[in-house]
Amino acid sequence: MPEEFGTVNVKRGDRAREIEMIRQQYRKHRDALSLMASDAPTERLAAEYRRLVNEIDNSFTKLDELEKRGALPDTRPMVDSPSPARTEPGSRPLIAPPVLDSSDEMTASTQTRLIAIVLGGLLVLGLIGWLIWRSSSAGRGRAPAVAEPAATTVTEPAVTPLIVETLSAQPSTHDYGIIRRGTRAARQFEIANSSDTPITIQVERSECRCLYYDYANVVPPNGKETITVTVDGGKAKAGNLVESVRVSSKSDPSIATTLGINATIP
Repeated sequence: MPEEFGTVNVKRGDRAREIEMIRQQYRKHRDALSLMASDAPTERLAAEYRRLVNEIDNSFTKLDELEKRGALPDTRPMVDSPSPARTEPGSRPLIAPPVLDSSDEMTASTQTRLIAIVLGGLLVLGLIGWLIWRSSSAGRGRAPAVAEPAATTVTEPAVTPLIVETLSAQPSTHDYGIIRRGTRAARQFEIANSSDTPITIQVERSECRCLYYDYANVVPPNGKETITVTVDGGKAKAGNLVESVRVSSKSDPSIATTLGINATIP
């Protein structure tokens, strides 16, 4: 009987060491998965890491239950072996019935559970390795996005038509200087017609009503005509006189030019 108890204790010690080694492996992988979950590039990958951590925690619980079940003391009552009964000839069975040992049944069940736990651990390790490989290959294989250049529309610059003034004045402005009251000053402007048709012109009146004009009404085609503008110092207000007189075509007022008159009235 003592020899049988020693054999059972040795088996239980080996089983405890195996369970502790498995627990240490689970603990390493759990720490690695927790670190990977905190540094996961995507929330989906972090959730997958946390799911594996929960599975390892469940494995811890199963290992604890298995260790407690294997460590239960042997509480089977010791039964004294009965004294051999006397048998009559022909009453003893030829083959003794097999005796089932409950410790063998528990050992077989424990070994089955250990095999299942080891296989589950290997499956978890393989899944962890696959996830690590997938995350690393996804980071390396992601090609940088190449932005296609936007299509540019070439817009031709608008061609501004060359505007040629049909009527022009030379010079455009005359400075009459100082014109004293009671005196007059006259200057001449040359009006040019650059068209192929004659233009009948008209001269607007000045605001000061102190200007007088002398000119021919028609400017010949591609020709010139002189306009004499006289400033009457007696009718002008004292100070600086600045006038702008418009000369335009009677038939088309948009054809026009401007005469500038500057003078000083003391």
